[in-house]
Amino acid sequence: MRIILIAIALFSFSLHGLSQVIDNRLGNVFEDEMYYNQEFLWQNKIKSITGIVSIKRPNRPIEQRPDLFVYRFNSVGLLEQLDKVTSVLHLVDTTTIEYKRNDLGEVEIRTEKGNKGFYTKKFVYDKEGRVERLDFGKAENISTQKNTLIPGQWITINSESFKYVVLSPQTVQKSCYNNYGLLYSNITTTRNELGYLVSEREEIVMSNRVTTKNYKYNDRGWLEEIVWVDETGATTKSYKFHYDPLGNLLKMEKFKGGVMQIEIEVLYTETMLIEALLHHDIQSHDIVITKFAYEFHQ
Repeated sequence: MRIILIAIALFSFSLHGLSQVIDNRLGNVFEDEMYYNQEFLWQNKIKSITGIVSIKRPNRPIEQRPDLFVYRFNSVGLLEQLDKVTSVLHLVDTTTIEYKRNDLGEVEIRTEKGNKGFYTKKFVYDKEGRVERLDFGKAENISTQKNTLIPGQWITINSESFKYVVLSPQTVQKSCYNNYGLLYSNITTTRNELGYLVSEREEIVMSNRVTTKNYKYNDRGWLEEIVWVDETGATTKSYKFHYDPLGNLLKMEKFKGGVMQIEIEVLYTETMLIEALLHHDIQSHDIVITKFAYEFHQ
């Protein structure tokens, strides 16, 4: 039954597929590892996306940084590997993340290889395709040669599990358990009758702290704003999204306490590929510039 439902969903997605390279239906753009639209990557045969980073500080010329990343996709637009070079001060770290998928295309094992060792995250799904268990593993780099990575014995260092209860046709509660099997939070997700995500309410069990994320949409059904509210009803932070007439994301603004902290602007080529991202820190006035290059499947 699950395979049939997924096939129907994929068929529907193909008929009404997004024409934008950025998929911002959940508001996780620029924060999750993967925020590109699989349908767009598949239709346009995009094999890899490379981002090269520089920074512009006030009253200083543009400075090229060693930071870069390369997303590598298979022929149907699923992420297979992410290579990253990141820098903090004068320290440079190189990381490769590989994604092993099951027959349904879901990530089964995420393996991260870096200077500090090896890490894995194993996903176990229920019959509805929801994550019901996460296992985190680690191995030391036992290589004696510089710039060579060889994993030693893998050890599972932590696990989390999740249980789901359907409270109504539009509401699902997700209970999260730590590696001792003890409940630490409840997340209640509500959608409207059209399937749009309306709110996510998280209650931390030990502290009774409650945070609610409210989702707002424009007349075209594009996500316009996410607002975080605490248990007193006060707004703690918010994200705002701006689009062109075709639904391509043009700008994201992050607010804290009603004050804008970050502005991210998206520049496109004539063929609607992302040309560059401008990440503007409002307080420091630093602008991190990421320029993109593409490779295509034959």
